[in-house]
Amino acid sequence: MNYKNKKILIIHDRFMFRGGAERLVLDMACGLKADIATGFWDDEQSFPRERVPHKLYVLGKLIEIPGIRYLYLLFLFLFKTDFVKSYDVIIFSGNNCLVTANRVPKGVSKIFYCHSPVRHVYDLKDHYLSNKPWWKREILRMLIFGSKIVYNFNFRKMDLVITNSQNTRGRLLKYLNTDARVIYPPIQTNKFTWRGQKDYYLTVGRVDRLKRISDVVRAFQQMPDKKLIIPSSGDDMENVKQMARGHDNISVVGWVSDDNLQDLVGNCIATFYVPLNEDSGMAQLEGMAAGKPCISVDEGGMKESVIDDITGFMVSSDYGTEDLIEATKRMTSDKAFSMKQDCINMAQKFNYERFVEEMKEVIYDHRN
Repeated sequence: MNYKNKKILIIHDRFMFRGGAERLVLDMACGLKADIATGFWDDEQSFPRERVPHKLYVLGKLIEIPGIRYLYLLFLFLFKTDFVKSYDVIIFSGNNCLVTANRVPKGVSKIFYCHSPVRHVYDLKDHYLSNKPWWKREILRMLIFGSKIVYNFNFRKMDLVITNSQNTRGRLLKYLNTDARVIYPPIQTNKFTWRGQKDYYLTVGRVDRLKRISDVVRAFQQMPDKKLIIPSSGDDMENVKQMARGHDNISVVGWVSDDNLQDLVGNCIATFYVPLNEDSGMAQLEGMAAGKPCISVDEGGMKESVIDDITGFMVSSDYGTEDLIEATKRMTSDKAFSMKQDCINMAQKFNYERFVEEMKEVIYDHRN
């Protein structure tokens, strides 16, 4: 059976926001002519369902409470997925959805595109627990231990593991003793293009505590002569809005359409992306596709695309507000423009066509 004759399904945990993993799944489905299954779809916060190129299975409805949501998704992926039996290849994207491997018939390829091993179970466990009241920690430790057992059990059912960066490959080796093939995520380099250079900087990525957008806002509070636009949302949105109040140079606009986002990226001076030990990162590369350098943090997957003084500026992993201010002042319009071609060249290494061809190669070769 060749690639074109294989019926492919991608299972993703949930479409809860417009994140890089969600964009990757949509691009993958388009390139591989695959169907998509997901636990639930938030029509207000995530991408329009019209972006799904083929068949879509939505198994349930949005549950807001994290612990209950976790159990609910396990139930959905285990008991509401009989349709997987009609596919030749199942590509898993996420963590909860791995439980569906128990429903997949023998002979069907199970490929895991791992964005990262569960972060609150592995590399960020101590960080996650440190943010909780002391009386909750022991309960959470037990829940984390149970989650780890479930994840490990289903992870071992995968026939092949692919991951998004050398950084995440290292985590898989460290925590799960598994070597994975790296296929970098796809960037729509034909959509994110240079459109000019206006007078603002742009944060990219979700307004999530781990993305540390609030740190960038704190820096711009002290630079009233420089403009910052935040075209996204997330669980730290109310905090960021509160921080921006009274600062006319900071605009928190929330999620915007793809066309508006491409326009904002294409016209900015540079982007900011300072996540905590990011898995791989796509947002900084969308900026680079438009010739825009990124001010980022020297850790995690960011080190694989942000090259200091070539495709952006790196601040140290223990940066402070002053470091972000200094990097912003160094990233003048002229300096950013001088990095334009290097940024475009870097983004081309992550282009959509390359991603699709590498995924097709894997699917074709695996049990061909």
